[in-house]
Amino acid sequence: MTRVTIGLTLLALVCLFIAYGEGVSVIHGGSVLAHMYWATGALLAVAAANFIAVAHLARSERMLRKFRALCEKHNISYEGLE
Repeated sequence: MTRVTIGLTLLALVCLFIAYGEGVSVIHGGSVLAHMYWATGALLAVAAANFIAVAHLARSERMLRKFRALCEKHNISYEGLE
């Protein structure tokens, strides 16, 4: 999941740079529609990356709760293991 999040973040960054370039070209008479497509693509890629990152965080939190419960069950201190 981490690789997917990083990949989507990099894709969003590329889309953002292209959208910026399209936006600059709009000033010089370029297509507004092309700029909006690239900006929307960047926005959607960032939203997907954030969604996956939050899902990954929730999964990690569940795993940590199970780990702590097992440590407490077997009387093992987990304070230094985090």
